[in-house]
Parts: sequence; C-alpha cells; structure tokens
Amino acid sequence: MTTAQKLQPIEVDEDILNDPHQHALRKEREIPLSKMQQKFVQLYVYQDLTNTECAHRAGYSHPAEVATQLLRHPKFAHVQEKIRQLQEGEQKKYEITFERVARDLQEIRDRAVEDGKYSAAVQAELGRAKLAGLMVEKKEIKHGRIDQMDREEVEARLMKVKRSSMRICSMTMSLRWSLILNWRRFH
Repeated sequence: MTTAQKLQPIEVDEDILNDPHQHALRKEREIPLSKMQQKFVQLYVYQDLTNTECAHRAGYSHPAEVATQLLRHPKFAHVQEKIRQLQEGEQKKYEITFERVARDLQEIRDRAVEDGKYSAAVQAELGRAKLAGLMVEKKEIKHGRIDQMDREEVEARLMKVKRSSMRICSMTMSLRWSLILNWRRFH
C-alpha cells in the first residue's frame, strides 16, 4: 500500500459524530431476540418476578448469571433496549400527571354539580385545591393520652379542635354555595 493510499480521506458518518451512543444502539437493535430472550423480556416487564425467576421461567439453565448478563452486559444491549421500550409503554399507559389529575377532578366536580351531588363536588374541588398546593392537610400525632392531661389542657385542646372544625365547615359551606350559584347560573 502506498503512502497516498494510506492518506485517503475516510467518509465521516455525521450521525455517529452527533450521537455515538444512539448509533451503537441502532446496531444492537438490529439483532433479533431469541425465543428465550423474548420470554425473559415479557416476564421481566409484565410479571412481578425476580430477575432470576424470569430467567428460570424463560428456560435458562443458570438463571442468576444469565439474568445479570441480559440486564447489564453490553453484548445484550438489544435485550435491554427492548425492556426499556416496553417499560416506557407501560408507564405511559398508567401515567399520572398534575394536569391529568386536575382535569379529572374538575370533570368529577362538574358532573357532581350537574347531578346535584354537592358533597362530591366539594370533595373534588378540595382535591384540586390540595393538588395545587392551596390547601395542606396537617395531622398532629401526639404520644400523650387524654388521661395524662389536666382539665385545662383538655379544655384548651377541645377549643382548638372546635375552632379548627368551624373554619373547615365555613370553608366547605362557602365552596358549596359558590358551586350552587355557578350551577344555577349555567342551568
């Protein structure tokens, strides 16, 4: 080979330069899964089994070692990619987002108002307020017992609970009235 032949420019694959990891994965994706690998992937994604149990049920004779290799070794990137794709599909199917929950609660509230079920409408609206961070549910856990308190402590605690419940009742009533008035305005 002459020096001129050695110095010939090589063709550059722009895709490899921009994203070498993706190019490597593309090559791995072209490898088809064997029947046992397909079974392993299905068990791994859709069943609640250990990695070793998935490999065992797929028919591998050394399931612990095979499961580790299938899930971690670069040689089996095509198996790992298939698992990732299927898991993403499952996650999207059950995805819960802020927007989706808020929209669903609003629909529940609107249907409840239409049906005259104001208590359910208020609960849905309270759920939306909690979701948006406008209301925070606070619970106190005390380790003392009432029989360890003196009379003044018990009375003070009862008054505090009474004031708190009155505030909640007042908020609930104003929410109910606003829902009723909105419903009447549109019907």
